[in-house]
Parts: sequence; structure tokens; C-alpha cells
Amino acid sequence: MTARGAKRQLRIVFDAGVPTARWGPLFHVFRLEHPDLRLEWQPTGFPIRGRSLLDGADAGLFVEPPPEGGRSALTLDISPMAVIIAAGDRLAHNTELRVADILDRPFPGGPNLNPDWTSVWTLEEQRGGPATCTADDVRSAEDALEVIAAGRAVGTVPAWMADGLAHPGVIALPLRDGPHVRTRLVWHCHPDNPIVDALLDLATAWTRDAGTVPGPNGQTPGRIKGFGPPPSHRVT
Repeated sequence: MTARGAKRQLRIVFDAGVPTARWGPLFHVFRLEHPDLRLEWQPTGFPIRGRSLLDGADAGLFVEPPPEGGRSALTLDISPMAVIIAAGDRLAHNTELRVADILDRPFPGGPNLNPDWTSVWTLEEQRGGPATCTADDVRSAEDALEVIAAGRAVGTVPAWMADGLAHPGVIALPLRDGPHVRTRLVWHCHPDNPIVDALLDLATAWTRDAGTVPGPNGQTPGRIKGFGPPPSHRVT
């Protein structure tokens, strides 16, 4: 489906503080295909309890977004995790880490964050229960990095993000046996928006032609309607 004759603007919400410029070429090509289209960018922090994921936008670009009714998702990328620790931390002597190495470490606290989202990044399934968290009120990547750099907590990120962290006081190490996480385009299930359809068609072709590395069990990125709770090693 083309975007011809549809409204000529598209609002996209994205994780602020996360180095998602790697997807810039996708949107560049989209603009070349639709030169009269205006993209409006809406930065946001971490997912908050009670706040809609899209928050008024037509589509969103997120890393492992929490499940939400009335939304569909297209997986653009599947990545292993890395662990973020403070410079000088004893764990920094390792070249890689396992989940067992950090189970006794606190994570940055965020009492207002979406618990489904937090549970993925604090390895709740792997530890068999909630992680210990600091007393901080983290709401963004910048907040979390400050807590980690201060040596009060550790954190997790997609491995591709490790070299783009916006703080000189942290070190990222591969998490060898952690869950895989997905970068996803999210949109409203029901409203018919030809511009969103055109973006999804391009993004689907983009992931196929780019030869995105398959996830666990050889599974590859794809569209999910009404996506549910995020799995640990099962990627859909």
C-alpha cells in the first residue's frame, strides 16, 4: 500500500538517550520515497506505568517495548545483551559476564516504570523473582547511567548499544547467557494509516535485505499483531 493521497505527516516517538541513529538510513530512504512527507520526532523516556507507549504518536521505535493492547509490532533487530558497570568495578576485569555474576547486584530503581519492561532489563525471569533496586527514581537512560556510573547499580542494554553510551564513567561487557532483546517499530492496530503501512513495507524489506542476524533457534525479525509479554530466549 502506498502513502499517496494520505495525510503528509507522521509522528514517531522514540527512546530518548538511546543511540538509535543506526536506523536513520531507514527513515532517510522513506523520506526519499515520500518527499512531501514531514516526519515529526517525539522523544520520550523509559516506559511509565499508566502512560500509553505511543503517547499520541502514529508509530514508535523502541528497544524491547512492553506489551500493550491495541498495538502491533515489527521486529527490526534481535540482539544479545551487554552489562553496564561503573569504571573501576571489580567485574570489569572480566571479558564477558554471565547472569550468575550479577544476580546479587542492584539495578537502578524506578518505582514509576512499567514493570513488564523493567522485568526484562533486570533479568527477573532468569533470577526467578524481582531484582534488588536502588532508591532512585530513574525515568530515562541518562538517569540510569548516572546511577550506574556512581557505582550504586549495574544495568543491561542491547549489545549494539555498548559503544554508544553517553557517559565516560561506565564499561559494557557482553552478557553471555542473557536473554535476547528486540528493537521494534510499534503502531496502532486498528486505524488505517497508509503512511504507516508504507513505512512498515519499507522496514520489512529493509530487515530482509539487510540480512539481520537471526535470533535464538534461527528465528528472524517479523511483524507481530497484538504482541504479548516479552520472552527470554524465544523471539517472535
